[in-house]
Amino acid sequence: MTTLITGGTGLIGACLAEKLLALGEQVALFDLAPAEWRLGPLRQAAGERLRVIRGDVTSLVELLDAARDTGAGAVVHLAYVLGAESNASPELAGRVNILGTTNVLEAARLTGARRVLLASSIAVYGSDSDYPPDALPLREDAPRHVAQGVSLYGAGKVYLEHVGALYAQRYGLVVGGLRPSIVYGWGRQHGASVFAGALVDRAAVGEPVRVGFGDARVSLVYVDDVAEQFLALLKADAAVFARRRFFNTGGDTCTVRELAATVRRLLPEAVIEVTAAGERDVAGLAASVSDRSLEEEVGVRRKFTPLEIGVQAHLTTARARAGRAPIESTSPG
Repeated sequence: MTTLITGGTGLIGACLAEKLLALGEQVALFDLAPAEWRLGPLRQAAGERLRVIRGDVTSLVELLDAARDTGAGAVVHLAYVLGAESNASPELAGRVNILGTTNVLEAARLTGARRVLLASSIAVYGSDSDYPPDALPLREDAPRHVAQGVSLYGAGKVYLEHVGALYAQRYGLVVGGLRPSIVYGWGRQHGASVFAGALVDRAAVGEPVRVGFGDARVSLVYVDDVAEQFLALLKADAAVFARRRFFNTGGDTCTVRELAATVRRLLPEAVIEVTAAGERDVAGLAASVSDRSLEEEVGVRRKFTPLEIGVQAHLTTARARAGRAPIESTSPG
């Protein structure tokens, strides 16, 4: 069986592909602009088990061709216009995030792919201040107020969850997915986590870093954990999704200032300037989010936690990519 991953050469897609290929499976990466700099190691390890398809999720025809040509039995949909970019380009966000998601589900239905996993987001929630203290950390049944700083993106994710449920109920598809917190990892170029990626990536190679909203609280999850969670949902019994369709990834809660301090502890020579202007959150995103449902119902637990373990993995990857020596190891636990 082939797993088709849309947005497949992005941060999460490439990491998930690596894990699937390591299991000996076949993977097809569908991307409007494939990131060749991420594909080298995957191609080298996988050979003919990896296919890269240039395509646009706004074209149902292109998705149908990709699903049929690869014999996709499952689809992981990761191709979206992210965060503030959605507010800046509402027409594009509507086509990619709304129409694109519907096209993915329709292509799966028409070609016989039985499972579709979608990337929702903690943007479906409001900020922590929108909830009573005893509701934190947020579980999946929390009211979906939508993060006000990325309102179009968050609203698109609410739609995504509803249309996914409809395809499951009407057509018998197995549909589920994750509500990721801010995902960080080497090479992040888009979305709300760009600040985290830039902070760690630049510090790793000795460049000075300046970051704002230092007192804002965020929920951060390392990309490897998110890829493992998607992998677990690909393998989970279909009955899991009859009980709950979308799961929080969870994440480590910290301020941006604390993230910078973590980088400095691991890399004392890092030069990081943190400023603040009274922000309580980033784009209205929740900062306290629980992943208990994933652990209890799917049996997958984050390994790159607490924060220092994930940041160390990020620094190690960034330094290796730049030909620099690794920092002292701390095993994930």
